Parts: sequence; C-alpha cells; structure tokens
Amino acid sequence: MNNGFLVGIFVLGLAVIKPSAAVQTSSLKVCGDGSGWPPYTFKKDGEIQGYDVDVLRAIFSGKNIDVIAELPPWKRCVFKTQSGHYDIALSASYSKQRDRDFLLTDYYYTLQPSYIYSTVKYPDGLNIASADDLNQLRMCGLLGYHYEGFGVNDSQVTKTATSYNQLVKKTKAGRCDVFLARYEILAGFKISKGIDYLADDMSAVAIPNNDVEKFYMMISREHPESEKIKFLLDSHFAEMRKTGKLQALLKDYTEKD
Repeated sequence: MNNGFLVGIFVLGLAVIKPSAAVQTSSLKVCGDGSGWPPYTFKKDGEIQGYDVDVLRAIFSGKNIDVIAELPPWKRCVFKTQSGHYDIALSASYSKQRDRDFLLTDYYYTLQPSYIYSTVKYPDGLNIASADDLNQLRMCGLLGYHYEGFGVNDSQVTKTATSYNQLVKKTKAGRCDVFLARYEILAGFKISKGIDYLADDMSAVAIPNNDVEKFYMMISREHPESEKIKFLLDSHFAEMRKTGKLQALLKDYTEKD
C-alpha cells in the first residue's frame, strides 16, 4: 500500500472525527424557559442572562457564530425547536421522547431532584425513603416539564401549573401533597430575583437514593448542520468540564455576594 493512500485515509479519518470544523452557520437561535430557570436562563433588566448563555458564547464567540437567545413559554420553546424555528432548546432533562425528537448533547450540568411540602400540613415531615414512596402521593409539577429523572412515575405527576408560585399555592391549599422541583432552580430564583419559594412554611427535601439529574441541550433535527453542532458542543463541554471552566461560569451566579 503506498504512502499517498495512507495519508488519504488519515485525512479522511480526521474529517469524520472532526465534523465541527465544517460548521458554516453564522448564528444560532436558542430558547429557554420563559417562566425562568435561574441561574441557567433568566431575564434581568430586559436582558437574557445566565449560565447557559455564557457557556454558548464562550464556545461560539471565537468562531464568529452569534447566539440569539429568547425565552418563550417552555412548551412553545420545545415545539418550535422541534419544528426548526429555534436551533437549540436549553436546559432540558432527559426523556425517551426527547431523545427521539431531538439530537441531545452531552450533559453540561446536574441538578438535585427534590420534593417540596407544606410544613403546616406535614409538621413532622414525610416518610419518604425512595422515589417510589412519592408515587403514593399527589405529586404536582410544571406544565411541559418531564420528571423521569426524579425516579417517579412521570405520568402520575399533575402538570397544570405554569409557575412555581402556582405550585406553592396548590400545595398550601392541599391540592398537591408535594410538588417536584430541582432545588438549585429554587435557590436560583432567590439569588437572581429575590423570590423565596421556600418561605412561609415550605420545605424542600432531596429525594433519597436518587442520582443527580443531568441536563442537556436539545438540537433541532431540522437544522442542516445538527450533527456538526452536536459534535462541537459535546467536545467543548468535555474540555470545559475537564478544565473547570463550566464550574467557574456557574460560580459567577451561585457565589455572588
């Protein structure tokens, strides 16, 4: 076999291994949850901010790719990303359906699944040893959200609330025994907006014997360079995780004075 043929195979192999090198798009239109998902995406002073936006801009700014972020209602964000109106939906938990409908990136942060209850209704707390115990209760969650990562039966979660404020009210009124939430998001609302959803007799408890939940970006399969964008994001997430860059970007929000 001649050397020229070997070189040709090597070059072709690089092209296959590094499809991101050929990304031609000049901008990416991304969306997050309009009800707020601090510190990952939120609007402050008319500007969309957060860890997600910072991560994307750290990756794409040096590649002359603009990141255009919008915050519609989450259900609309997901639907319009699937149809190709948006290129990427941010901060998505895993579900089998989403894995079919989108190209999921590697995870780029984790959260702690928790349940929240009223200490007035349950002054001694709840006897929850595992997620299966929660399946015996009336669980509530947000419209359009998935709770498979909580270890519960997602089909048993009532998802009519469109805000955490509504979830708190429904739980206090006794229409839910618990509502499900990621603790860090509730803490993010307090840090970024001064809203404490755990005030006034509400308590959050991490679901026992349950792993942290991984979060992904969902890339529209309608984008002509979806596979290349996924490769680019995955490779950068891995490198930024290794170097501590992802954690450093998050600390900018979680450790503010």
